[in-house]
Amino acid sequence: MPKSHLFITRLAVVGVSLGLISAPTPAFAASWATAPLVAETFRDATADPRFQGYGSACLTGAAAGTSGSLDSCETHQGGPVPPIDGAPYGFLQLTDASNDQSGAVLFDQPIPSNEGVQVTFDQYQYGSTTPIADADGISFFLVDGAGGLTEPGAFGGSLGYAQKLPNDDPSQPFLPGVDNGYLGVGLDVLGNYFGDWEQRGNGCAERSPAGTGFHVPGPGQNMVTVRGPGDGVDGYCFLTATTSNFTTTGPWPSTLPGDLQGPLTTMPPGVTPQEADTLLRDSARTVTVAVSPAPSPQVTVDIDFHDGNGTQRVLDFAAPEPVPDSYKFGFAASTGLFTDVHLIGNLSVRTERPLPVLGLEKSADTSRTYRVGDVIDYTYNVTNESGVTIEDIEIDDDRVRDIECDSTSLAPIGEPGDSTTCHGEYTVTASDGKDGEVVNHAIASGQDGAVLSPEATVTVKTAADPKPHPKPQPKPKPVLPVTGRDVTPFALLGVVLTALGAIGLFVSRRLRS
Repeated sequence: MPKSHLFITRLAVVGVSLGLISAPTPAFAASWATAPLVAETFRDATADPRFQGYGSACLTGAAAGTSGSLDSCETHQGGPVPPIDGAPYGFLQLTDASNDQSGAVLFDQPIPSNEGVQVTFDQYQYGSTTPIADADGISFFLVDGAGGLTEPGAFGGSLGYAQKLPNDDPSQPFLPGVDNGYLGVGLDVLGNYFGDWEQRGNGCAERSPAGTGFHVPGPGQNMVTVRGPGDGVDGYCFLTATTSNFTTTGPWPSTLPGDLQGPLTTMPPGVTPQEADTLLRDSARTVTVAVSPAPSPQVTVDIDFHDGNGTQRVLDFAAPEPVPDSYKFGFAASTGLFTDVHLIGNLSVRTERPLPVLGLEKSADTSRTYRVGDVIDYTYNVTNESGVTIEDIEIDDDRVRDIECDSTSLAPIGEPGDSTTCHGEYTVTASDGKDGEVVNHAIASGQDGAVLSPEATVTVKTAADPKPHPKPQPKPKPVLPVTGRDVTPFALLGVVLTALGAIGLFVSRRLRS
């Protein structure tokens, strides 16, 4: 394919992905074929720097003393947690098995809501130190992309997403939920996230089927329960759950086809990170939460319980209105009077339509005027803005050919080698000179064209006349070369003798007269 045609084709793809070109919206599907926005295993000593940790959240792969956006778990060692300094067999640990814990991470980069988002991850809930009951659970949440987090939501039955008045005791401080919450999908083992006890859902017109009363056991055991928008101590209303009973008369049985709770109860003394990783495999549950593109998103939740039955759809519901312009996503978990260890691993995030994850800056010397025959030097700086390695980096420019890049592979954002520089040249034509300027457009691509940058444009001034030259000077007359001896003394003698002869002639005539 000619390069100009390739550029136009890729420009069209970018136009579709950014909404610049009208195209039908594809049907919502559980399996999306786009390149991942994020691929983070949480197995190493560090994680994608866009993840910010709050409360008890930490990395088991990090060594003691490590600090950053996610710290080491050296101070969160209650119960059978994986050993610290465990890379490359680490996890994101949201809580240990201590009481009244709440931990959260936020991926601090907005995702446009009109692109949709699909998040797949492994969750581990196991190892309670309170055998009477396992608690509490893990939440996957979305917040308005215009904001961020200051702390996780409340502990206990609020799963680090919703608000809570502990024990419904007015003398206790009313604990807020996550800032600017939009959606909280609770993977609830104990079951209190289902109910509105402790003022969950404060201010909501429609309340949980379980009401505001205290229930033993929890009203939504082993259930996926969803709560909606909230901020501070208001909102986070009950939306739906995996139950066959939505009346106000219990019980409310779960329709989940498997257990969210894993079977692991202890870690042997002196267990190595690799041994712990092996022991935890039976406790993994792979969860996929997908939100179709705005303006009318549909949310689905699928779970693979790793029981031989594969991934199963457990929820399908309309997202709450109004829909924010963008989302940020995160995970939270909590314990209360009862405990569990809560871990996350093997995270993959995709958008339904491809997001530009390459950044491109293009430059040239725009301070001068170029004339016919001049060469314009262009520089292209390409940056990886995603959490995965991007191969096959190249530049498509509608004017410049044979662009060379220092590297064709970019490391994930924040790592050495996450950017490269490319160079190209263009010779100004007579047509360019008449136009008075050269405007050209470029797009960076990777993964054999599957990942695209936004378009970058540079304009330089041109002039129609060629380069001015100095005015031609008249050629000097040729000077004959001097040959033989110098005749200057003889010429001078001749002048003197001629003068003397003239004087003698004059005197002679005067005497005769």
